[in-house]
Amino acid sequence: MKSIKVILSIAILFFSAAFSFGQTTNSDSLTKRHNEMMAIIMTQPKVPIKTIGILVYDGYNTLDAMGPYHTLAEIMGTKTFFIAKQKGMIKNQRGLQMKVDTSFAEVKNLDILVIPGGAVETFMQTQDTPTLNWIKQIDKTTTYTTSVCTGAWILGATGLLKDKNATTNWYRAEEMMKLYGANFKKERWVKDGKYWTSAGVTAGMDMSLAIIDDLMGRRYTEGVMLDLEYDPKPPYYAGVPEKAEPIVADMMKEMYDMALLPLIEKEKTKLAPKRPSVFSQWPALDEYHKVMSKTFHPAENGNLEPTKTNATELAEKAKLLSQSAIPVGFQKNGMKELISKLEKESSALVKLVRANKSDDVLKKAIYALHDRFHEVMGKCRE
Repeated sequence: MKSIKVILSIAILFFSAAFSFGQTTNSDSLTKRHNEMMAIIMTQPKVPIKTIGILVYDGYNTLDAMGPYHTLAEIMGTKTFFIAKQKGMIKNQRGLQMKVDTSFAEVKNLDILVIPGGAVETFMQTQDTPTLNWIKQIDKTTTYTTSVCTGAWILGATGLLKDKNATTNWYRAEEMMKLYGANFKKERWVKDGKYWTSAGVTAGMDMSLAIIDDLMGRRYTEGVMLDLEYDPKPPYYAGVPEKAEPIVADMMKEMYDMALLPLIEKEKTKLAPKRPSVFSQWPALDEYHKVMSKTFHPAENGNLEPTKTNATELAEKAKLLSQSAIPVGFQKNGMKELISKLEKESSALVKLVRANKSDDVLKKAIYALHDRFHEVMGKCRE
């Protein structure tokens, strides 16, 4: 099918020719009609758009990239092209090869950036620092930074979607957007400032049409839709989990889980906020722990000399611990009682040492004291 650019150029020539022949019938009406058509054809975007870059990588989903490529290329006066980390042959998700002539190094700015999705290979892009850094650099100049399907995972991994409203492919959508600090919206496409995200695969064309509408207005957009004959009529309205048969939705989710869930779980663990340690929150407990550690571990190996040497220090640290303020997060029922017992039992150990009790007695005492210390630790972690 010819591009709308070609068709509109022919239309301009046609209208010019018609009027050059001095058409006089209903001249006012024809002139008005001609001017209206020319106004549509010559619509200027609300902001200049000259370059549209589609990021591709091995494993990208074909329609995620090709849908926006074909649709956005309908904006007259723009250069629309594919970009990869390195020039050369890029394979789509099914192994189809495409030659890409433009690399990251050659592109310093774009007006529109489109990030397509895929599956496992897309997840790998969320770990690729050069790709993420290039996206962040390009984002500084874009009018629209966009993603299709799981491409939102890549965009999210840059940090650019943090606190933004966004959508993505239905598979674990809310979970994935939360992982990157975005607010998931269950929509076909979502706009939040200059960030436009779309749901799975075919939604990229809807988003692209919405961008054209945002830039060019309704009439121009309708012209593009006619050029594409964009009038979907699927045999079933079942393209989202809520509309599909439950068994079909479950089957697809489990299929995706087999390939992606282990990677997602690993990433969630990596990105999970690190909780401050008990010892960093309660320095007095940390001081007691340090003495306990250098005392108890030798006793495990039959060396009771550190127990005899460190007993007084343990008792002093236990007293300081009992006098310290219990951090708010550790003010659990029974905590004061446990600390009090730890102090008394630490003092009792000193008396046993001074009484020259046998190593067996001292070993039982330090083991019991160590157990009491771990009761305190357990209470902290409840």
